[in-house]
Amino acid sequence: MVKHHEGRYLEGLVQSLRVVHLQGDDIGTLEFASLCDHILEAFDHLGSIMYFAKLEMGGKVESLKKAAHQHSTLTAVVAADVKANTATSKGSCARNLHRLMLVITFVRLMLSNLLDNPSMQLKDALWVAYKGSLHPIHTYMVQTAVWAGLGLLPSREAFLTSIGETEASAREHVPEVVASAAEVVARLQRLYGGQVQMPASDVTFIPMGPSAAAAAQ
Repeated sequence: MVKHHEGRYLEGLVQSLRVVHLQGDDIGTLEFASLCDHILEAFDHLGSIMYFAKLEMGGKVESLKKAAHQHSTLTAVVAADVKANTATSKGSCARNLHRLMLVITFVRLMLSNLLDNPSMQLKDALWVAYKGSLHPIHTYMVQTAVWAGLGLLPSREAFLTSIGETEASAREHVPEVVASAAEVVARLQRLYGGQVQMPASDVTFIPMGPSAAAAAQ
């Protein structure tokens, strides 16, 4: 995975997106999984509210890494599940990929909201981004839990500081992140041919933080 320089999250995210973006329509499975690892780092800076999402989506990234041994591109990953009629089945790589696309959209929208609205606080940027990405697939209980947890989010300034950025440095990188992420997701959506309708999640319980044992490791 591409590492960001001196803790600057966005700088490294730009580099990870470039690797995948330059692959065109034939995106490598491992390269995409590496990008998702980097995308999910953003959740480490959002407090406990989105811990469940990183936990759940991290497992989906691992499934793609395992699939890469047999399918080196995401085109092959989706095609295999479509052929086996398992594209919408829980745990399938095609369904996991679809969920990860929503995570990329979530981070893209959150960063875009912050860039376009200098006075917008993180909680508002996150909620708008959540409504435009993960909200439609989540159960009412999960949606309510996310809404209730907005007050636990750090401030806009604290978030930027935690990812090693300032308002100025964020503006240097966010436009490319937003544009590249949107293009990557658009390419991946085409793999499903508009004929695969993904079901909503059945998750009803969301952990709000790591266990004491995990936190102590």
